[in-house]
Amino acid sequence: MTLIDTHVHIDFYPEPQLVAQQYESMKIYTMFVTNLPELFEKHYKSFQNFKYVRLCIGYHPQVASKYSFNEVLFNKWVNKTKYIGEVGLDYNGEHLEIKNRQIDAFEYITSPKFNKGRVYTIHSRLSEDMVLDILEKNKVKHAIFHWYSGKLSTLEKIYERGYYFSLNPRMLVSKGGKKIIEKLPLNRLLFETDGPFAKYNKQIIIPSMLPTIYSDFEDVVPAFEETVYKNFKRLLIEKDLYQ
Repeated sequence: MTLIDTHVHIDFYPEPQLVAQQYESMKIYTMFVTNLPELFEKHYKSFQNFKYVRLCIGYHPQVASKYSFNEVLFNKWVNKTKYIGEVGLDYNGEHLEIKNRQIDAFEYITSPKFNKGRVYTIHSRLSEDMVLDILEKNKVKHAIFHWYSGKLSTLEKIYERGYYFSLNPRMLVSKGGKKIIEKLPLNRLLFETDGPFAKYNKQIIIPSMLPTIYSDFEDVVPAFEETVYKNFKRLLIEKDLYQ
């Protein structure tokens, strides 16, 4: 099996190095997201020598109320990676109160200064239209909408723009998630666990569970493993062509 996982919060696992080694030993191509540039700086050395694991530099919109975006630190470290995430907007509840701070950071992070030859993994809770507007305005070429739960009409605009969607096992057991999976074209599908947050059978997801989870997806999307791996390879080739 050739597996991928495009969205993992590795630093939230009790033993991140152990989990990372499992991803590496199973040869699972994996994107480890961070919530702040400070966390990318903290973990960079721990994961820089992995073959299958890539560390992403991020600024999660849900931390914007507590932490200001450290532009200086982002500028210092962004050239160490071709992967950016988790970034985006969140207009749910209290996060709406700091909407402008989120937008300012997201516009900066996705600006042409940084987006050439990079892949973004995107948070878009209740904000998918504004997220898409910013990506289009900044001419971002390569983005993955992580655990999309927005409007179906906007979903169509997103995939028509050439962006991808990462599906996780929680989407297989929710009415909204199933509807979204049904609407997506096969060539826009990727896979994520969103570990350790998105549970599987009420358990924290670890790499050894991925073959079973992929099997569940095969029941809904035939040739799921082959499809998402092919899409992931295409995304990486496109990224390298657009420098």
